[in-house]
Amino acid sequence: MGEAEDRSGQAASVAWVSDIGPRRVNEDRASATVSDEDGSWVIAVADGLGGHTRGDEAAQAAIEGLPERIASPDEMAVAFGEANERVLALTGPEDWQRRLPLFMFPMSTLTVAAWTPEGGQLIGWMGDTLPFIATRGPDGFRGFCCGRPHRVPGGSIEICLGMPPADPSAGAGVVEVEIVGESGDGTRPDAVILASDGGWEPFVYTHGVGWLSDDSAGGGIGAACGPGAETAEDIAAHLLDEARSLGLNDNTTFAAALWH
Repeated sequence: MGEAEDRSGQAASVAWVSDIGPRRVNEDRASATVSDEDGSWVIAVADGLGGHTRGDEAAQAAIEGLPERIASPDEMAVAFGEANERVLALTGPEDWQRRLPLFMFPMSTLTVAAWTPEGGQLIGWMGDTLPFIATRGPDGFRGFCCGRPHRVPGGSIEICLGMPPADPSAGAGVVEVEIVGESGDGTRPDAVILASDGGWEPFVYTHGVGWLSDDSAGGGIGAACGPGAETAEDIAAHLLDEARSLGLNDNTTFAAALWH
């Protein structure tokens, strides 16, 4: 957990929590950093793809080289491109050319949220680790998912880090990352939450897919944040407690940023 103020004197805290759930290995990874200089922050969650080899290594590679400041969509795209190269490096071109079964390639999802005074709020995601935004009111938080799982109807991931290029001789290629945000205008939600699939799925299994878009005070991600949350650590811990109460089926990780 960290906390700092921006130039206006407003403070933000960041935090992440994780639970191995019923698995033998936790393949989720997360990070949360905040600048003491201007309050800029970056939070991220990566999830190694289940059924693929070395998913924990893929998630670690996705997280470990992320920059501490991301101030534009171009910088977000570069961060994802570099993360993709790190995950691909776990196998390498010689393995791409051997045309191994897809499950032999380490792969990972990645979702990143960032804020800087000059660039505003940015969120980028790839895979089924989802971003949520929330605002705080007198009756608690209200929020909703601002992304969609990148899954085909059968359940497999459409796009992720580490997928070998279609043409192995052409190299890693360009990564297409979805980006949302309000750049440069100074507006922002009160909270941003990132959840691995093991984090949001227990709520959807219990309440239905409408939970993702439920922005009422008594439902959706807002209610799961906890009405008395005062820090990002409070939000992340309450989300994990709520997910545990519903029953964990996978590694479960939440990262959060909260303005005070």
